Amino acid sequence: MGLLNELEEIKRREKSRKKELEKLRPNFYSDVVKKIGEMQAQARVLIEKMDIKEAGKLMDNIKKIQNSLENIISLRVRKILLFSIWKDEREVKNLTPEEKLLYLEVKSAVERHKNRVLGKEEVEEKEESGEKAKSETKPTAVEEKEENYVLVRVKVPFRVALPDGELNLRKEDVLHLPERIFKILRKKDIVEEV
Repeated sequence: MGLLNELEEIKRREKSRKKELEKLRPNFYSDVVKKIGEMQAQARVLIEKMDIKEAGKLMDNIKKIQNSLENIISLRVRKILLFSIWKDEREVKNLTPEEKLLYLEVKSAVERHKNRVLGKEEVEEKEESGEKAKSETKPTAVEEKEENYVLVRVKVPFRVALPDGELNLRKEDVLHLPERIFKILRKKDIVEEV
């Protein structure tokens, strides 16, 4: 089965399973991104050989694959966002490693918001220019991570400690990392920017 057909079938099944995520292999995203990269390299070779017609067909196919992948991501992200509000982590099934990170980050943000609204976080009020400044909360570990993120591919398998356990990242996994973490891991040649 071709990659486009596989993605279209996953998209169809994802749409039909309204309250669950379709089971994907753990390295699904990195495999698809890798395959797209290979196809783009093939297209460049065809262009260099002046086979514009075949290169055009291949580029059209790549665009369809990218659109299909983006649709799958959108469908799954919608479900993950709902799960982060309504489901406990033990109830959420079939997350890829990248999606597990998203789920945990969103769940943490939702919990912070609930605590803030319910007055469970310490709030300090400051006076500025004779009027009250907006309330500020002490930054939590997750808030401190609010920075630029970089899409990276894992070159060397490694383990990440999370509040709820460990996440094993394998070679070719693709995920978003905070830029400061990316710089550290890139220096050690553990990840590369996608």
